[in-house]
This record gives sequence, C-alpha cells and structure tokens, in this order.
Amino acid sequence: MKLFQPKNKISLIIIALFALLIMIPEEATAQRFGHHPPPRPMPRPAPRPMPRPIPPAPRPLPPRPLPPHPYPHPYPRPLPPPFHPYPVPFPYIYHPFVPYYWGPTWYPIGFFAATLTTAAIIITVENNQYHYDDGVYYVKESSGYKVVPAPIGATISELPKGYVTINVSGTEYYYYGGTYYVKASAKYKVINAPVGAVVAHLPEGAEEKTIDGQKYMIYNNVYYQPISKDGQDSYVVVQGK
Repeated sequence: MKLFQPKNKISLIIIALFALLIMIPEEATAQRFGHHPPPRPMPRPAPRPMPRPIPPAPRPLPPRPLPPHPYPHPYPRPLPPPFHPYPVPFPYIYHPFVPYYWGPTWYPIGFFAATLTTAAIIITVENNQYHYDDGVYYVKESSGYKVVPAPIGATISELPKGYVTINVSGTEYYYYGGTYYVKASAKYKVINAPVGAVVAHLPEGAEEKTIDGQKYMIYNNVYYQPISKDGQDSYVVVQGK
C-alpha cells in the first residue's frame, strides 16, 4: 500500500494552510471570519469603602471676660457722650497720672466699709437713699456700705475739709474728691463738672485714654486734659457728662 503523496507544490501549500487553520484557536478564527463569541459577563464592581466620618470641629472658645475694675460702679452708668472737647486757653502738656487722697476719711469709688461713723447722714436724691460722711457718698448693701459717685442734685449743709474754690467764667465752684459743688441758698449742691474748671488732682479710678494722639484722663465720664498752669501739673475739664 502506498501512502498519499502530493504531486506538486500547490497541494503541499493547501495542506499546510489547512493544518494551520486547525491549530489557530477558535476565537481568533471566529473573529477573522466575522463571527464573535457571546460577551462575557462584566465583573461586579468592588464595593467602595465607606467614607471616614469627619470629626466635629472644635467648639470656639468663648472670649475671656475683661478683668473687673478694682472699684466697679454698683449701678449701670450711662454711656459717655461722643468726644468733642471744648477749646480751652491752656496748652496740652502730658504728665503721668498720680492718684490723690483727701485724707484718712476719704475713700475711692468702690471702696467697701462695714460700718459708718455716727456723723454719717442720709440724703435722698430721686427716691434713692445715700449715706454721706465727710465728702464721701455710700449706698447701703447687705453686709455694709459701698462708695459711689456723688449723685447729681444732692445737697449738703457744709463742705468737707480740704475743698478748693474754682472760678470759671465768673462763677465759683467748689471741688473735693472728684466732686463739684455750687452754692445753693444756704447749702451746697452737687453738679456736673463745669467745662474749663482746672484742678490740680484727680482721685483714684481715673483712666488714661489716647484720642487723636493726645492722652486724656477720664473720671466719672468726665474728660480732663493734662496741662501746666502756673508751673504746676494740672487738669482742665474739656468735656463733662
């Protein structure tokens, strides 16, 4: 028996191509002749990781309260008026502030006393009672008496020792411990600080404030300008309450 032997080269080429087609994968053959296998199922997406919770922002710290004044006023004070200083015929000369004391019986605003002397009297101003003792005004509290600014309109029969007389535009005023009086009949009445009054001393509790490059002293809502009068450091009232 004789094996099949191709007679020419064309037969050998056809046999080689047929064998090559048999060896090519089925998918490649299908794509070559326009036949595509069914699509493969898409893989499921991987689950996304859960976002991390955002930590809450820290709570803002409340502003720190200002330290209390060493001698706070027992009642709310009215706001001072806008600063519009009145012109005064004195040059501005700054000098450091030094509190002044009017003797052993005078006390600054805010001072607390457990008892008063027997010379203290009661003064009523606008249905409010004050205790007066030698130029100092007090209000009664549960455990004693607290020094307060002199109430406007209060009258006393005698001026405290150590007062000074001030002349402003021909009118005489009396000054003691940051308080101004004017004569009213046979008594002396507490008034607002007269603009233009020059005093040599301010009591404890005056505060320094810079306005337009100049320093002023503020006491009981009254603005004072540092000056030099007759070679002495003084203060002139440039704006009252």
